[in-house]
Amino acid sequence: MNQIFMQTPVQGNYAIAWCIGVDCKFNGGFGVAAFTLAELESMVVVNMGDYKTARGETKLMTKDLGSCVGVALRDPHTGVGGLLHVMLPNHTMTGRQDFVAAKYADSGLDEMIDTLVLEGAQRKRLVAKIAGAAHMFHCDEIPESRDISSRNLNAVIEKLDALGIPLLASDVGENFPRTVVFEPGSGSFRILTPGKEEKMI
Repeated sequence: MNQIFMQTPVQGNYAIAWCIGVDCKFNGGFGVAAFTLAELESMVVVNMGDYKTARGETKLMTKDLGSCVGVALRDPHTGVGGLLHVMLPNHTMTGRQDFVAAKYADSGLDEMIDTLVLEGAQRKRLVAKIAGAAHMFHCDEIPESRDISSRNLNAVIEKLDALGIPLLASDVGENFPRTVVFEPGSGSFRILTPGKEEKMI
C-alpha cells in the first residue's frame, strides 16, 4: 500500500498528515494523534494568547500548553462555547493600554465571555473545563510567586470563581505539554500528550 505525506490546511494553519489509504493520522507536534480528514478540515485552531468560539460539533484545538492554560467554556443549553489559550495571569502586569486581552486569564475570560453572549450563550449557564499549567522546567528554588504555571492556574481558577462559573473538570500540573480538542455542543474535552493515553474529561 502506498504511503504519502501531505499538508492539510486547518483554518489557516497546516497540519502534517500521514496517510495510508483512507486512514490518516495528524501530527500536531506532540506525538501522533488520530483524527479523520473530516475532523482536520473542520477543526478551528486556537493560537497562543488567543481564543475562538464555535457552536455544536465544530471542534476547537489548541496545542503547546506547557505553563499556559487552556480554558473551555460552554453553554450546554445552546451548544455555544469557546476555547482560550491563556499565557499570563493578569493584564495589569503589562503596564500598557494597548495590550492583547486574550493573552491574560482575567481579560481573556472577560472578552471571550462577552463574545459567547453575543453568539447566544447565557452567562449564568456557562461551565468550564481546563488543562495545562505544567511545570516544564523543574527547580525547587523558584518561589511560587515567580512560578508562572501556578500563577496562571490560580488566576484562571480565581477568575472563574469570581464570575460564578463552575469548573467541571481539570487536567493540570505535572511536567509534560498538552494539546486539547474541545467540542462545544457535547462538552467533549480531549487531552493529547506525547507518550500517554488520550484522556477525556
